[in-house]
Amino acid sequence: MRKKDVILISVLSLLLIVGLLVDLNAGYAQIPILELFSGNPILLNLRLPRVLGSILVGIGLSLSGAVLQGVTRNDMAEPGILGINAGAGLAIALFIVFFEGGQISSSLSYSLMMPILAFIGSAVTFWIEYRLSYWHGKVHPKRMLLMGVAISLAISSLTTILMLKMPDSQYAFVQNWIAGNIWGADWPNIILLFIGISVLGWFVYYRSRTLNGLMLGHDTAVGIGIDVNKESRILLICAVALSAFCCSIGGGLSFIGLVAPHLSRKLAGPNYTHLLPVSALTGGVLLVWADIISRTWFLPYEMPVGITAAVIGAPYFLYLLVKE
Repeated sequence: MRKKDVILISVLSLLLIVGLLVDLNAGYAQIPILELFSGNPILLNLRLPRVLGSILVGIGLSLSGAVLQGVTRNDMAEPGILGINAGAGLAIALFIVFFEGGQISSSLSYSLMMPILAFIGSAVTFWIEYRLSYWHGKVHPKRMLLMGVAISLAISSLTTILMLKMPDSQYAFVQNWIAGNIWGADWPNIILLFIGISVLGWFVYYRSRTLNGLMLGHDTAVGIGIDVNKESRILLICAVALSAFCCSIGGGLSFIGLVAPHLSRKLAGPNYTHLLPVSALTGGVLLVWADIISRTWFLPYEMPVGITAAVIGAPYFLYLLVKE
């Protein structure tokens, strides 16, 4: 590992640890951090899972965005903008309306169901988008972006229609989910999220050299021996799965998967062997500090972290559009 990468990872890790400690004490009630070690139930069972959830969701969305940008060679690709998150939300809304019929549960079975539903919705949405973007034997990045925006709007409209059929408790849940709220902040969800992101993150990092080859373009990648279609499918499935895991806990968060890889690319360079670890840490740092802002700036009320992330990410997205 390069000396530059060691310094970057050390600085980002420090920012992440500081953010974790500050976020643990953010909110309406101030509780000394030392009480965490004495088993304070508020810190141990409520705040710590939420903070860890924020960090893991930031890591997962950042990795997903980095992979999507590499495979599609589209600098503006990310799960929220491409409609992947919206597809997950529609699948969850359909399940609540037609199959759930009761209160939202935090049981282990429901914790397992949410990532599956989110993955199905995300995968179907991205497959439709991918097929519509495929033209003359290859995917066109700008065509994919336009398709993603259009499909995202259509799916959001369908989700809104379904929400009108829900009772108040379910309506509030889906509304908070769409806004980007860390809802599943309990230990079973966090453990499941950690396992999913760890396995998929390791696999994506293992394929970092393949991502470097895909970034060179279709013809060059074929010339150096990469099975472009096969590797692209595998990596895109991983990106969608990463996003689905994050959506099942963090809702419809947008722009973290766009901003974090871009900032990391400026810091670590385009080589995915160096980019992916830096991008993961950057995503965790961005979302945990966004969570701090969401929980402290409007006391005694809390704002969904997705709104704060959008305030940070939307101007950067507009900058990229102007630049392109």
